[in-house]
Amino acid sequence: MRHKAHFFLPLAVLAAVVCAALWWAFLSPHMVFQLYDRENERVVLEVPAGPGDQLRLEIEHSFEHIPWYEYYTVTDDGAFNLDAIAVAGYGAGIPAEMDVPTHIEDGLVWMEEINSRFEQFMWITSASYMKGLQLNGEEIFDFRTLPDASRIRGDMIMKRGYLSIG
Repeated sequence: MRHKAHFFLPLAVLAAVVCAALWWAFLSPHMVFQLYDRENERVVLEVPAGPGDQLRLEIEHSFEHIPWYEYYTVTDDGAFNLDAIAVAGYGAGIPAEMDVPTHIEDGLVWMEEINSRFEQFMWITSASYMKGLQLNGEEIFDFRTLPDASRIRGDMIMKRGYLSIG
C-alpha cells in the first residue's frame, strides 16, 4: 500500500499543476485596457490594467496650445472615473465653473475630486492636439502615431486566459 502512495502522490501533484496551468492559460479572467480603431476595426493597443490603475491623458488645448491633462482611475466594474483636470489657464472649453476643489500648482490650474464616470472613451484624434496616454505613470500610447481624425474607442475588456485568442 505504501508503494502505491509513493506512485500516486507525484501523479496527483503533477495533475494539479497541469490543471492550474491550463486554467491560467485559457480560463483565468483578467482585465485589459484596449484602444480600438473604429474605422479600421482593429486593436491599436492592449495592455493589462485593472481596478485602481491610473490613466493620464495629455492633450494640447486651443489656439494658444496650452497643456491639458486628465486623470482617471479604473473602477471595480471597468469604467473610468475622471478624478482631476490640470490645465494651463482658463478659456473657451475649459470647465472654469466646476464646483470642485481648485488650486494652482506649477503654472497649472488643478480641478480635483471631479468624480465623473465614463463607461468608455470615444475620441476623434488630432495629430496636432492629442499627445500621449500614460498608465500608472508610464507612457503606453502616443496618439500622434495615428492618422489625423482617427475614430478611437478606449475600453476595459474582460478576457479569459492569458494565452487565449480574442
